[in-house]
Amino acid sequence: MSWEELNNSKVDTEKNAKEAQEAQATIAKNYHHTFSTEQGKFVLNHLVTTFIMSNDTALNAPNINYEAAYKNGESGVVKQILNQLKRAALI
Repeated sequence: MSWEELNNSKVDTEKNAKEAQEAQATIAKNYHHTFSTEQGKFVLNHLVTTFIMSNDTALNAPNINYEAAYKNGESGVVKQILNQLKRAALI
């Protein structure tokens, strides 16, 4: 690999990183736009209450490991939404 190829590779990497950052910013802004309306705030509050605050695994569940993992996945989706909203606030 030549120096020129390395330099071109660095430029391509920086360009790709900038494009990825711009794409992430666009995604975060769209989350913010969606959840900043009154309806969006209502839905987000419902999701947080349902899938984070009231999402306990029953200790007598037939397969407690499966149920705990399933509920963790549900809360993970809501946490992703919250993280996107935090990211939008930083942009």
